[in-house]
Amino acid sequence: MSPDFPENLYEVLGVEPDVTDAELRRAGRARQRETHPDLGGDAQQFTRVRLAVEVLTNPRRRSEHDSWLAQLTGVAPVRRDYGVRLRQQQRASRSRPAPPRPATRSTAAGTDEVPTFERLPQPKVDARRMGWYRTQWHPHPEVWPPARPLVHGPRLRELLTVLPFILCTIGVCIAQSLFGLSVPWWLASYVLLVLALVWISLRWVGARLQLARILFWVNIAGIALDAAGAFLIAMFRIFEGDTERVPYYVARGVLSLVGVLLAMLASWGLEPRTKRMVSERMLCDIANETAPAVDSEQRQWGTPGEVALRHSLAGVNPIRRQYAEQLIGPTLDALERIPGVRIVHGLRLPDGDETISTISHAVLCGRRLALIDDRLWHPGTYGLDARGHVVRNGEPGSVPLDEFPHRVTRFRETFAEVAQVRGWLAITPDGPGEFAVDNSRTWQHVRLASPESLLREVGEWLAVEGEQLDRLLLRDVLELRVDA
Repeated sequence: MSPDFPENLYEVLGVEPDVTDAELRRAGRARQRETHPDLGGDAQQFTRVRLAVEVLTNPRRRSEHDSWLAQLTGVAPVRRDYGVRLRQQQRASRSRPAPPRPATRSTAAGTDEVPTFERLPQPKVDARRMGWYRTQWHPHPEVWPPARPLVHGPRLRELLTVLPFILCTIGVCIAQSLFGLSVPWWLASYVLLVLALVWISLRWVGARLQLARILFWVNIAGIALDAAGAFLIAMFRIFEGDTERVPYYVARGVLSLVGVLLAMLASWGLEPRTKRMVSERMLCDIANETAPAVDSEQRQWGTPGEVALRHSLAGVNPIRRQYAEQLIGPTLDALERIPGVRIVHGLRLPDGDETISTISHAVLCGRRLALIDDRLWHPGTYGLDARGHVVRNGEPGSVPLDEFPHRVTRFRETFAEVAQVRGWLAITPDGPGEFAVDNSRTWQHVRLASPESLLREVGEWLAVEGEQLDRLLLRDVLELRVDA
């Protein structure tokens, strides 16, 4: 039996059922951007869109959704396999051997000069003096999606539509037992009351919708038969000339018909809540299947520098990069003071070649994702010139052109609909001497940073959502680990 879905998820994204995977992801990104709460959208609408993306981009769950949709419409969606072939081509491209890296020249920034690691100046950063570190954090973050959906309190619409039906049904049951009707008659009314409470409870929590629908229509049919029975008894009493209790039976039939209308009204009033609860329940199930557990105490994945030698960038000395990651990586441990922070070391680009395109570290908290790349350069004052090139002591051409901002842009294109993405290019000196970072000019969404300014800026930026953790975002980032 296919699971219940709150609605046609293709309509949520505004696409046809035969849409390809690539078109589906583009539509999903656009809809998530429109409904994102941080961009002026509605949180409930964003949850609907997020569920549609999660279900329709998962082959198994998309098949379940198509089966469910076919049961409703009688027509099975026809899907094109272009997206499958595209993913196969992308996996094939990642499996190809990396092209040889061009030979690099030694520059003033020390591209090829490899110092001894033990002689490198170790970063001395005291995070305890930073404002985000001194904040009194709750020990456990608010995890979304949780292990089980939370049952929200009643809204005004739900109370105004459900309570009259329940009170009317209870009143009819009590009246029948007090006015001396036969025991089977008023027991049947109490059975209808129990059925009503069951289907309302199931729809309230968004569970077993098929059973709830069956019980609802059984309840409607039972109340309608009760009304018909009351009117028939009234007619028979009139024909027999016994009109003493005819007004009671007529009133009871009218109340039963009112109960049918109130049941329809209650079903209509619960519809938005049912969809919301079903969406949250399915998101919880997806997160429990694919994401780290809610009670997982793991805060870091990977080891700084473990992939630098095997997956180095063109124009970057792999040993120097490994040293830089081994110096910066332990500094990031202080960010674990923020309860929602999770750190992943060694990421490839989304749909990119992991052998040549990697990110040193990713730090996420809530729906914020900080990308960090490490460089080991000579002491000096580093900044950007008017063309956006890194310069040392204002000398043009003194530092190799870095592609890190372009890689951050790739991540923003992939995650910007569900998360805010920023980048920091962390620079550590490879020897004693004056060292500083000038951010009077910066790239868009990317800043240069020393170890101390990196920890301060990243911590302050992530602290805004410090007690939140998005498990689905963490799952997507973990899928980009080089060794995943």
